[in-house]
Amino acid sequence: MKLIYEAKGSVNKGFIGQIAYTVCLDKTYKELDVHLTFDKQRLKRLTPERRDEIYNQMREKYGIEISEAQIKEIAVSMKTEIQLCVMMNDEFVGGIHRQMTDRHLYISASEATEGAIPQSSIHGVIRIVILFFNVLYDDTPYTVSVEAG
Repeated sequence: MKLIYEAKGSVNKGFIGQIAYTVCLDKTYKELDVHLTFDKQRLKRLTPERRDEIYNQMREKYGIEISEAQIKEIAVSMKTEIQLCVMMNDEFVGGIHRQMTDRHLYISASEATEGAIPQSSIHGVIRIVILFFNVLYDDTPYTVSVEAG
């Protein structure tokens, strides 16, 4: 397979939304691999600022006071969630919702990654939608690439 498209970007803490990329394929292909990677998925350490943020959000949003142990439990479970959805000619062909920072969505006529649909002909317009939920850090980098063969 050959690389036909690559884009890089970064999002900031608290970003919730989506970024879409449109790739016009130059011919019909037999296989397609959409690759998404990102960094900064989990908290590396609980800073005093993050501790206060968790405490204050629980108090303000839910009206409850939480202990230090509960703050640590919440911090350990927090994660940046970035999902991938791929459309071809305005029809869904696959999505990956597993919590991995490096994922491939592969499609061919005979096989496809879990969450994707095999395609006998890969042609036209590929739309890649990256969905962002609960980004934990500023400057969280991501890369999306498309290989076809």
